[in-house]
Order: sequence, then C-alpha cells, then structure tokens
Amino acid sequence: MKKLGLLTMALMLGLAVQAQHETLFNNARVVGGFGAPIVEMGLGNDMSTAVGGGGGVVIDNFFIGGYGVGSIDFERLIEDDDIQEIELGHGGFWLGYTLAPHRVLHLYTSARLGWGAVGIDVSDNSSFPEDNDNVFVVTPEIGLELNVTRWFRVAGTVGYRYVDGIREDSPYKSNAFDGTLANLTFRFGWFGWDRDN
Repeated sequence: MKKLGLLTMALMLGLAVQAQHETLFNNARVVGGFGAPIVEMGLGNDMSTAVGGGGGVVIDNFFIGGYGVGSIDFERLIEDDDIQEIELGHGGFWLGYTLAPHRVLHLYTSARLGWGAVGIDVSDNSSFPEDNDNVFVVTPEIGLELNVTRWFRVAGTVGYRYVDGIREDSPYKSNAFDGTLANLTFRFGWFGWDRDN
C-alpha cells in the first residue's frame, strides 16, 4: 500500500512538472488529412516520368505523412542491348508546409525523404546479371498550390531529386538519377477550412 501511495505521488508530481513546460506541439492542431497522386517530370534532362502517391495528416500549416514513387525506362542510360529497362522506386517520409492555405493560390513546399532501389531488367539471353542498388532519395520542392474546392487542391512545383547509394561499378553513372523536376500533386481531403487565418 505504501508503494502504491509513493507511485501515485510520483505520477502526480511528474504531471505537475510537465504542465509547467511548453513544448513544440503545445498549440498544434490536427485540422485534416489527405491522399494525393504525385507526378514527376524531368526538366532539361532525359529523366522519365515518375508516378506515385502519398498521404498525410495536416497540422495547422504543416503536414506529415508518407509517399511512394516509381519510374521506369531511363532510355538515356541504356547503352547495352541486353538491358531492357532501368527502374527507380522509392518511398518514405513526406513533410510539407503551406503559407496562408486559406487563400485560393498560396505557397506550397515539401520534401520527400525515402529509401528504395535502382534496378535493371535484362533480356532472357543476356549474360548480364540483373542488378540492384539500394538508394536514399531526397526530393525537395517549392511552388504554388491552387484550392480548387474545399476538398481538392493542385500543387505545381519545381524540385530536385538527389539519389545516393549508386555503386561505382554500376552500369550507370552515380549521378544519373539526380536532376531538376517539375511536380504535379493532387491533394484530396480535408484541410481545416474553419480556420480564421
């Protein structure tokens, strides 16, 4: 009984101490959530179009969630007739921020940080082995987002894809998958339109 009393007092003391401290998320409010198809297109390079999707939770002007994107057929990298396709797939965390999201057109920025693989498909009669490189991918982007309806937004952005982890003995260059991208993101969900600011 004495131990229970001491445990109760320690718990109450801990709660009292915690109540005196402010934290990063003290005033943060979850105001919605969304799902979103994503399209990436190379700008000024021969990168193929990548498609995928993601989703997140909207916390005030920020959002946090996850994503997955894949692309195939990087034709500019293929010099060997036995190689049919080169594929890049990755997924992970998706973080973003919108400035004045209640306005029809507003600033939109995000960063996708993920892990995945670069792989090659080879012809059946090839002696070239099928190969994969495990990679880390970072894709920051910035642009504008349009509020089409209360539950649908379209963001057009420019970003850069950085891929790390390509081996030196791979059949393509280590920076072959890096480059500037144009992105279209279609966000469907609820974004906290009851906000006053």
